Amino acid sequence: MMSPANIIDVSLETFDFEVVNYSAQTPVVVDLWAPWCIPCRVQSQTLAQLAGEADGGFRLARIDVDDQVKLAERLKVKNVPGLKAFVDGRMIAEYTGVLSEKNLRMFVDRIMPKTGGLLLAKGKSLLLLGEYAEAEEALERFIIESHGEPAGILAYARALLFQGKAAPALDILRHFPVSAESEAAALLRPLAEAYLMPDLDRLILEDSLENAFRNAIRMAKRGKILIALDGLLGILKKDKHFRGDQVRAVYLGLLELLSDDYPEVRQYRSDLSSALF
Repeated sequence: MMSPANIIDVSLETFDFEVVNYSAQTPVVVDLWAPWCIPCRVQSQTLAQLAGEADGGFRLARIDVDDQVKLAERLKVKNVPGLKAFVDGRMIAEYTGVLSEKNLRMFVDRIMPKTGGLLLAKGKSLLLLGEYAEAEEALERFIIESHGEPAGILAYARALLFQGKAAPALDILRHFPVSAESEAAALLRPLAEAYLMPDLDRLILEDSLENAFRNAIRMAKRGKILIALDGLLGILKKDKHFRGDQVRAVYLGLLELLSDDYPEVRQYRSDLSSALF
């Protein structure tokens, strides 16, 4: 269970040691309250509950602003209740006013150390090894433990696409959170959509390029990514805008699926430039 050291009352004399210095090893949430503030009591109880659930994941430091006037002045407290979050010796977030339990959880989640880092590394390594089902399992666990870390969601979508599981991958990519990984997710989306083409196995006798496109998608879904890229490249050399630039979008999606961790990707990017320009 949680150690009592993770819910403490701090003063002007102890603030630097118990909050600023302590945050170098464990995140600290500062609860600014006053005895006369009724909303403070409710919020403080919820914060204590969250600290208990976190079991040492963060420290809750309480400051009675009536009792610690000089500390309140130092922290520029204008109203209560209030929150301040410290990580690595500096304040990284603050809020003045009452938050619902859901929003308090979100405030705390922002500063909590991300868990399961080894699971993310494991999942990415399994992708490179071609062990896609095992990668999917590891990455799914990472997403749960990290509360939806975008890097994990992106890797999970890639694991699904490597296995041809287009429908769940497309649902993820359509609702991808705004983040540094958003651009990569946008590149993967046309690929997932192409995997779900109706009548993918049907031959179009009068259109050899259409048949080549469909064959490339079939190859990609079966995991033969390089063969698919070669097929798409052949189409682009004949018609760089075939299917309204869908071929180019799918080609870029396949490169993103492989990622720059695959040595062949650089050459295929160069080949694309030669075909288009």
